[in-house]
Amino acid sequence: MKKEQIIQALYDANTLDAIEKAGDDWSAFYQNASPEDKEYLANGMRQFADDVIEKSKQSSFEVQKVLAEFEAMKLAESQHQ
Repeated sequence: MKKEQIIQALYDANTLDAIEKAGDDWSAFYQNASPEDKEYLANGMRQFADDVIEKSKQSSFEVQKVLAEFEAMKLAESQHQ
């Protein structure tokens, strides 16, 4: 595998097994990589982690929004009874 494919596999993983395999592949490739490739892989992993954190924040915001809408609906419903 090429270093670009190693990073892409992290983004493509959509199951726990696939995530674990991508992480294991990244680690194995990193251990045997040249200093330049290690830098590329480390930067790729940092960017991937930042992207995961950002998606998590967005998901959390969306859940909070849905919960707020639900609470507003419950309040409106209780005021009509």
